[in-house]
Amino acid sequence: MPYKIYSPLPNPRAWKGLIAAKYAGVEVETTPDFKMGVDNKTPEFLAKNPLGKVPVLETDEGHIYESNAIARHLARLSTVSLFGNDDYEEALVNQWLDFTSGEIELPASVWLGPIFGYLEFNAEATNLAKGDIRKVLTLLDDHLATRTYLVGERISLADIVVGASLVFLFKLVLDTGFRKPFTHVIRWFNTLIQQPNFSEVIGEFSFATKMAVPAKAEGVAEQPKQKKEKQPKPQKSAEPAPPSEKKTVCEKEKRRRRRRGR
Repeated sequence: MPYKIYSPLPNPRAWKGLIAAKYAGVEVETTPDFKMGVDNKTPEFLAKNPLGKVPVLETDEGHIYESNAIARHLARLSTVSLFGNDDYEEALVNQWLDFTSGEIELPASVWLGPIFGYLEFNAEATNLAKGDIRKVLTLLDDHLATRTYLVGERISLADIVVGASLVFLFKLVLDTGFRKPFTHVIRWFNTLIQQPNFSEVIGEFSFATKMAVPAKAEGVAEQPKQKKEKQPKPQKSAEPAPPSEKKTVCEKEKRRRRRRGR
């Protein structure tokens, strides 16, 4: 039985394993018509992954879920190591896979989710996600300033997984201005997507020229400022004002002089 990945496509989490399989020379059947909310709720699918999540890899020995585990399994079928040249480089590859799960995919889902329609738009959460992605790109840019690839001297599973997780960000929201400071990341990413093993999986690609926003965010109009109501001026009291201290002193002095002149 050939390998088979259950997942709707396009899906960066499924791309990890599919690109690794390309480098390994392994054929993997896909399910591009897979419908989330329908196909992942069937008893047959839940027998493959009780969590109902994708992707799931079907093998002769059983099923594997979690995208990084799938990518690792298929990468190990390659005759040319995708895990570096030694145990240390393999640890670095695994480091970048874990980094992707926590530092890229999480903020990416917060930012992109409302655009794709599977999350409610929240302006504060989106702004925080933008800041997190900017930090990630800064870290990657510093790392790649003296390197062609993330680990070693050729493409590894680290490049495959990190690169796949950035595709939709670069394609939809990381516009020209956002990308400008990260020249080393762009050079590295361009190197990856020009590889046939990448392009055959992710398809046609172009960088975003304008940052996409959710439909709800586009429709939110700025609330007009409310004019302050003018408070009525306090009316002057009809009672006579008390005499000033200076006037009172003068009257007393006049009376005192009159008494002395008598």
